[in-house]
Amino acid sequence: MLPLLQLGKSSLASQAFVKGLIQGAIYAGIVIVLLFLCLLPLIVKHIRKKQAKKAAAIRAKRSSKVRASQELEISLKPEEPGKPIVATFSESQILEKQDKAS
Repeated sequence: MLPLLQLGKSSLASQAFVKGLIQGAIYAGIVIVLLFLCLLPLIVKHIRKKQAKKAAAIRAKRSSKVRASQELEISLKPEEPGKPIVATFSESQILEKQDKAS
């Protein structure tokens, strides 16, 4: 009869172990999900910063090209105050963007 009691105790111990293992896995999953949800805003902020830097670099390249073309156009403009100045298409776009930003 003594071996049967030991057998019963070992099966209870193994059941408790498996139950604890499953419960631990569930809690670990919950902790991972909560941690991810808390860190998500920081991850998004980091990604947006990278994209903003790339966009700024692209804008800087474009603006340097625009400045070079503007210098050529400025030298061709009449300097007399009485004559109207006709703005080129690219200049009018830049002026519109500056007006919208204001």
